[in-house]
Amino acid sequence: MKPYYQDDLVTLYHGDCLDVLRELPENSVDAVCTDPPYELAFMGKGWDASGIAFSTEVWSHCLRILKPGGHLLAFGGSRTWHRLAAAIEDSGFEIRDSIAWLYGSGFPKSLDVSKAIASTESGHGGNSVAQRKAAMGGDYVSSERRGNRDGAGRRDTGLSGYRLELTENAQAWQGWGTALKPSFEPIVVARKPLSGTVAGNVLEHGTGALNIDACRIPTGDKLGGGSTTRGQRMKDGWHRPWMDDPDMVAANAERSRASVARSEELGRWPTNVVLDEHQAEALDQQTGVLTSGLFTGTRTSDKTRSVFGAFKGDPEREVQTYGDSGGASRFFPVFRYEAKAPTSERPNVDGVQHPTVKPLDLMRWLVRLVTPVGAVVLEPFAGSGTTAEACVLEDRRCIAIEREADYLPLIMSRLRKPLQQGLFGLGAGA
Repeated sequence: MKPYYQDDLVTLYHGDCLDVLRELPENSVDAVCTDPPYELAFMGKGWDASGIAFSTEVWSHCLRILKPGGHLLAFGGSRTWHRLAAAIEDSGFEIRDSIAWLYGSGFPKSLDVSKAIASTESGHGGNSVAQRKAAMGGDYVSSERRGNRDGAGRRDTGLSGYRLELTENAQAWQGWGTALKPSFEPIVVARKPLSGTVAGNVLEHGTGALNIDACRIPTGDKLGGGSTTRGQRMKDGWHRPWMDDPDMVAANAERSRASVARSEELGRWPTNVVLDEHQAEALDQQTGVLTSGLFTGTRTSDKTRSVFGAFKGDPEREVQTYGDSGGASRFFPVFRYEAKAPTSERPNVDGVQHPTVKPLDLMRWLVRLVTPVGAVVLEPFAGSGTTAEACVLEDRRCIAIEREADYLPLIMSRLRKPLQQGLFGLGAGA
């Protein structure tokens, strides 16, 4: 199949993902990072109700195309991701983890039960406009406010000037709804089975591991409460023979110091929970300022002692750990973007926008997590092209597939944006 567009970093295909995937060679990409349909018929879009995300066929092709040990990251809806994960697993992938993307400004899509009852009892229950309006919890005021158009610019729904009054039965159910406010979306983390050991697979194929250091959480805190906190190593009550050798203890202390210093320089270990700024702020308000104490090596008991407890007071062998303070959000990746992708990251071409755009910084973090620089990332459901743009900015290559012709100009507008920033040049498009 001829690409719709191709340059040094991005190859874009226009077509059904199954048709394109069948033609891609096996063991040819390093990772799959994708935002498939959630199969919720969102905004009445047909592409979100096809069942493709729950088909093992598409994921079996992804498995074939991935190198051994290659990772797959796939977004899912909170109501439907279990079927996505099952399809991915049934196709032969190993489910390794799930990442929870938490955001703070989701919009509740809940039906107001009291108004739905009132609408039914007032005789407007069969009117689809009335039902939709009741579902949003609003009053019926005028067709003008709804933007429904006729030849004069507005379409008369028969509800102009009508305000819904709650009946007695409806009042009994006031305050009841049908859905919670959405504040998270899960990301399935899967891996193609390794060829041998992790070490062997990484050396042979360059896949099989996560790029931890590239995704660490920046921190200015003093760390060290893990391996060197007093009493942590010896809570099992067992005495290690090496603890009687001062040289071995000193060497272990030096390794711990180096490990702490490295963590402070690179940042905290990445977690499987990702926050936006709104959620981070809310979490910190809940927890307040948390402070970890300053520890020194010390004997805690005859049976349980710190590795370094026997040498307290010896400057060359004593190890201290450092306290740090702040809100609980400091333990999680926090990206500086709006909960959903901001307007600047939502391409708009001739009035066409994609309704489910993911934040660019989040996609860049995910791309870094599962690939090294220069790797090839497959995106079977390109949408507006966020994954492709993330790959360009992270110096990875991307094979992107999009079925809907309306969204191709959105992808191209993304690919032209880095050109304006001097990051890469456009190639010849079809």
